[in-house]
Amino acid sequence: MKKRLSSLEKISHLQSKLHDLTVWRLAAIDQQRQALEAAERAMIDVLNRDAIAHGAPAAAASTRLRSIGREIAVAKADYQAQSKRVRDQGARAKLAERLVESADAEYRAQKDRKDLGDLIERSLHGKPSSSA
Repeated sequence: MKKRLSSLEKISHLQSKLHDLTVWRLAAIDQQRQALEAAERAMIDVLNRDAIAHGAPAAAASTRLRSIGREIAVAKADYQAQSKRVRDQGARAKLAERLVESADAEYRAQKDRKDLGDLIERSLHGKPSSSA
């Protein structure tokens, strides 16, 4: 029983670390998305401010703006997928934690029963009571 508890504790620790990793990846994707949105806003400001509405600079700027828009869409999709992974991994981590708690309670109950059995055995085979 102790071996099972130890194994479950290791699994729970690993699940917790995996959950932390998925949360970290989610934060990284969010930072990337925010940086892309800032770049998009900056590009729009440049287009509005500098009046490069004609020629090669305008074509390059609009191409870059479309590229940033596609990257933002990809980042948003990645964020949604990673959010689902975070929820799923969090559920697995919580389940592993509950399994550890259950195994620990079962182990303690088993140990208490064994200790009680030993105590009863000692009291039955020990010295006779002084009141007898």
